[in-house]
Amino acid sequence: MMSDRLSVAIRRYQREVDQFDQALAGFLGVNRTDLRCLDFLVEAPRSARDLARATGLTPSAITTAIDRLEHLGYVERTRGAVDRRRILVEPTTEVLRRLDVALSGYAGEAAADTAAYSANEVALLVTFFEQGSARRTRHAARLRELTHER
Repeated sequence: MMSDRLSVAIRRYQREVDQFDQALAGFLGVNRTDLRCLDFLVEAPRSARDLARATGLTPSAITTAIDRLEHLGYVERTRGAVDRRRILVEPTTEVLRRLDVALSGYAGEAAADTAAYSANEVALLVTFFEQGSARRTRHAARLRELTHER
């Protein structure tokens, strides 16, 4: 059955993503939580509060993670351009360089794989992953609610 094949492929993909993230964290010398923080920060600089919301960490936990990453030279705290009172956390050129070293081969292969698909096929994949992300977000919130009900 096609849906069974798809479910197996998705589970296998998730396990491989997990193993890849573990290897990347090891390469950078960080734990998985700190890697998750870096993932958000590479997208865009954020305040500690915004980063805590994005990761689901408490304010004290996010401060500790930022401190660890800053100690490694991977992030820096900077003042906002518009509101100088606002402190943003952003990745350093050092961590971006290390990420480029770690991910360039993977990114090249992924780009080559994607080039084999038509625009419609890529659009279908984007929709599939966006729907999956939204579904996971909803169900993660539901699991957190169930956890707090215990």
